Amino acid sequence: MKLLIEKRKKIDNINLHISIFKLVKSYLVLISDEEGMGIGTVTLGIPALIENMKTSSASHQIFGVQSKILSKIIVEKMSSDLKEPVLLLLFLKHVKEDQEVIKPLMDLLKEALIEISQK
Repeated sequence: MKLLIEKRKKIDNINLHISIFKLVKSYLVLISDEEGMGIGTVTLGIPALIENMKTSSASHQIFGVQSKILSKIIVEKMSSDLKEPVLLLLFLKHVKEDQEVIKPLMDLLKEALIEISQK
């Protein structure tokens, strides 16, 4: 497992922490609003087998945590761009509504994906 990207961004009073690891033919993405990462919502995104098809993803919710739609959007985008499976652990303890963070979080992920593609 190799750490590719580690980013932090402050949005209003929320600090987002993102870590992206390269695994064998896949990626592990950890996103949290706390420095100490948690498990939260676990989502697996699998890229399309045939190019230009929509990415399929399977979503597994653990411990009754929310943000299921947000995690699905993130893994579909990432697995589609990276063309490899992505396992996401999304732990947003202090975010009440996904709308609070979706735009800045997606911007931060775009930056991370650009950095990964340039490596």
